[in-house]
Amino acid sequence: MNTENENQKEIEVIEVKKGKRNIQLNVILPILTFIFLYVAFEIFIRATGVPRIVLPTPTAIIMETVQRFPADLWPHFLVTSRVIVIGFIIAIPFGIALAAIFSQLPIVVKATTPFIILLVVTPVITIVPLLVLWLGSDPNIRIIAVVVQATPIITLNTLSGFSKVETEKLELMKSIGASRVQTFIKVTFPNALPQVFTGVKLGCIFSTIGAISADFVAGNVGLGFRILQYSGSIMTEMAYGTILIVALIGISLYIIASSIEKKVIVWRK
Repeated sequence: MNTENENQKEIEVIEVKKGKRNIQLNVILPILTFIFLYVAFEIFIRATGVPRIVLPTPTAIIMETVQRFPADLWPHFLVTSRVIVIGFIIAIPFGIALAAIFSQLPIVVKATTPFIILLVVTPVITIVPLLVLWLGSDPNIRIIAVVVQATPIITLNTLSGFSKVETEKLELMKSIGASRVQTFIKVTFPNALPQVFTGVKLGCIFSTIGAISADFVAGNVGLGFRILQYSGSIMTEMAYGTILIVALIGISLYIIASSIEKKVIVWRK
């Protein structure tokens, strides 16, 4: 008995060490890659003499962006971040709820899947002018644009997860007299969680794209609006710097979603 306990403890210690090693690699490798790319681009641009208006050095982009961020970008950063976060938070339950409803009716799944795919592949920048025409120039239109952009990809992935539950599990729940709701809560939804989180993580990306696209078309404030201004004024460092900030917003949301996924889907460990 003692030997079994000791073996179990050794296994747990090994698993903890592996987990720590994986975390270190997940942090260290991207940092090293970033440093390598940073240095490589810096050397390449300086050595080839690429004009500043085409491609500034990474150092120039970072220094200019940091210096001008408080006065020039902070208000726009707040607006775009608010649009992305609110739209994303609305899109998650809305997308999952649509998938849950559709999954109970196979005919509806077959009928609606092509339209969901159509919404996924349609750039929201083509829809924003119609939203402005229908709803006016209210800034909250950009939140609607984010919801329209992110919801279909969340629905599509979640629906895929709901439809791939093992038949044996469903039959077992039916044999013990479980209702549809009980089967969904106890079996379908937990089994679909990996696909649900895949949709949520993709939703982070689509939300960011949707917000910036809406800024381009319907905004006089926001990071997308600023990118257009800087590009038109040949303030290339700030244009690239603003693009990097947008990317960081999307990456931050993605990391948060991934962290929640690791805590929720514990059986993947």
